Amino acid sequence: MTASHSAPLGFPHNLYAALRRLSTFAIKGAAALFILVMASIIAIATAAAGLAIATVAVLIGLFGSRPERSNVFEDTDGQGVTLNARKTPRGWTVE
Repeated sequence: MTASHSAPLGFPHNLYAALRRLSTFAIKGAAALFILVMASIIAIATAAAGLAIATVAVLIGLFGSRPERSNVFEDTDGQGVTLNARKTPRGWTVE
């Protein structure tokens, strides 16, 4: 037997080889399609989560509570008092 006759020829052997190649190609195609679909799902879910976070941030900015104005002290005559801060060796002092 020579090298050219090492692979059997004939109908069943060619059919099995073709089916093997076709099944390998189909499995690779299915794996590639699965990866593509999963990547798309992850991208859409990430975009939806980002939009939800942005929407909540905008709503909190629009309807959230406002901080009180605790840095302005009213004097008896209704005008604001200016506070002076100076740095001391032990830290800052407000007068």
